[in-house]
Amino acid sequence: MFLVVVTLQLIAVGHGASVEVEKAFQEFMRTYDKRYDTDEQYQVAKDAFENTMREIETLRANSNVTHEVGLNEYADLPKEVFNDILKCDFAPKLHTPMIRATAIPTVPQDSFEVGDYPPSVDWEAAGALAPVRRQSGDVKKCGSCYAIGAAVVMESRFKIELSQPRVVPFSVQQLVDCSTTYGNRGCDGGRAQEAFAYSKAEGIVKESSYQYMFEEGPCKESVVKNPDDQCIRPGDIVHLASIPKANEEAMLNAVARGPVAVTLYGAPAFDNYKDGIMRVAACDQKKVDHTVVIVGYNTSADGIRYWKIMNSWGESWGMKGFGYVERTGDKPGPCNILSESHQYPRFVATIRSSPCIGL
Repeated sequence: MFLVVVTLQLIAVGHGASVEVEKAFQEFMRTYDKRYDTDEQYQVAKDAFENTMREIETLRANSNVTHEVGLNEYADLPKEVFNDILKCDFAPKLHTPMIRATAIPTVPQDSFEVGDYPPSVDWEAAGALAPVRRQSGDVKKCGSCYAIGAAVVMESRFKIELSQPRVVPFSVQQLVDCSTTYGNRGCDGGRAQEAFAYSKAEGIVKESSYQYMFEEGPCKESVVKNPDDQCIRPGDIVHLASIPKANEEAMLNAVARGPVAVTLYGAPAFDNYKDGIMRVAACDQKKVDHTVVIVGYNTSADGIRYWKIMNSWGESWGMKGFGYVERTGDKPGPCNILSESHQYPRFVATIRSSPCIGL
């Protein structure tokens, strides 16, 4: 694991600190194969890297931060750039003339039996997840966390409900390019719920037919409407089941049956997360700006209950793209993870004739 330990005291002592920061930055560049075209780009990246190290040292000195924090591949991004390309703006795309050209489907609430779930679930360990995705490339940047979250939920539940031998990845790019008519904003953010509603009406194809490009483009209607590529066809989603906000029992029941996309706030304690359980005191916020997927839950050896989440920032974040967030009962939770109601798709029986069955 790449870890650079440079304390605030070391940074503060002038020339010696500059040498240490330079050495650490060079190691960072080698680890993540970073290149900068101009001296100006290099200096901006190094300054951002030093600021990230200072932020990490501040977090390590904070007694409320009990999880491990450290550098990842985004440590050379200025904070405003980091937030712009890795977080999601959830404002609806009101300037789009076709917004909600067809109504968002009615969302009935599934009935939940209290305690109707096993003591632990891990959909990664069960082989029900595609590899961790990376929403932004080295050059092209895209705020597509909502589309990745929606694709993960649909492809995983497709695998789980139909007892498929492996996960067939669904097209994130289709959701980025085509769900704007439901209020999403392409690479400028959106919500998984709108992507589900779009997929209910239009279907979704496999990723190999409509590959991810790290940027928004025109909707490829000929690909989207090709029945041979549609893993989920129009009407295969019978409805979107609703999970009430700040309701742990409902979320546990839902996650016991498959992954669920949720929104949270990416505070510094989240942005620089490496390992351990993120607790409320480290990330007590009142807003949301990012989508992740809850892919399991469990209780640690010392009795801390937690959610397991899957992020969309590649494998350098957290534990190869995964992390743990404390479960706090019927409360918004760390980083506001249960502060909103969420939805997930339920499939019709006829989906068993999907061309993606058995792939």
